[in-house]
Amino acid sequence: MSRQTNVDLQPISSYALRPQAKLGQYDFPFTMNPTIGCFFGCTYCYSPWVAYGYNPDRKERFFETVHVKLDKPQHLAKELPRYAELPQHMKRVQINETSEYYLPQIRRELARQNQPDLMLGILDEFDTAWQAGNKWMLHILTKSHLILDHIEKLEAMKHMVQIEVSFATHDDAVKRRIEFFTTSIQKRLELVEELASHGLFVRIMAMPFYGDRDDMLALKDETFRRGAKAFKNKGLNYYAWSDLDTPRTFEQFIGESIPRPNGRVDLKDKSLIIKSGEYVSLNGRPKRKSVLFPIVDTDFKAESDWSAMSCELYPKNWTAILGGKNGYISP
Repeated sequence: MSRQTNVDLQPISSYALRPQAKLGQYDFPFTMNPTIGCFFGCTYCYSPWVAYGYNPDRKERFFETVHVKLDKPQHLAKELPRYAELPQHMKRVQINETSEYYLPQIRRELARQNQPDLMLGILDEFDTAWQAGNKWMLHILTKSHLILDHIEKLEAMKHMVQIEVSFATHDDAVKRRIEFFTTSIQKRLELVEELASHGLFVRIMAMPFYGDRDDMLALKDETFRRGAKAFKNKGLNYYAWSDLDTPRTFEQFIGESIPRPNGRVDLKDKSLIIKSGEYVSLNGRPKRKSVLFPIVDTDFKAESDWSAMSCELYPKNWTAILGGKNGYISP
């Protein structure tokens, strides 16, 4: 399947951390996208509209050109101290919110132009801030096994990092119809297992899940067997499956104009949701767990980490208290 892919390395951008204009109690206070654009070609992706609005060429621009913001670490070096006095539960960043960093084309172009690994530089800045007492929690979204290139750094930062691995289905035949160039389902399952084996907190995002509750249970059981600790499912609230699950080439998909409906109900099975800090089902009753920020010693080394936030490990003493100055609730 042929296609055009362009990687544009941009030395100057405006900022690193994007504060959310409207913040709910479960939202991330900050987001960060080291890149804009993605080569995965997921037919259900809403990010072209987020990045480029309703421009006619939004799909082509987003899926065929990735802009890499090379100065994000430098921005972080200035911004993290600026936000240092925030309450601890506000120091949470969702990384790769709209675009996937872990693409082979990006890695090759950075190497070809003798540029440092951008994500590694970003992780270094957050690590440096932690060591200085300015402690942030990072939530990295990915579908790509290439995140394992950073496994040593991530393991060293496991006290402050959570990885969310996204699945639209656990059926590769379905995946090939709705995700043209993503990592295979098997590689993603292996990714979950490898991350968990290094002590990293892994959450599964089943969105937009294709199938029924039994399919979702199968994915949850398989990923938890491999070490995942949290599970989130969200309905497809951007398109109808009938618009997406039809045979087409990537070129036809780029040329199509499928409108995104407004006001569609976001369907999900709440009984399957197991998160670090949100509502879960415990003995048939929805509860919410209050979670303190990980304890650190005098050298800022974590004595407890994300794994303590799993309701599988702490099934009792649930409260309805959101973290205060020293508390932390993860979405």
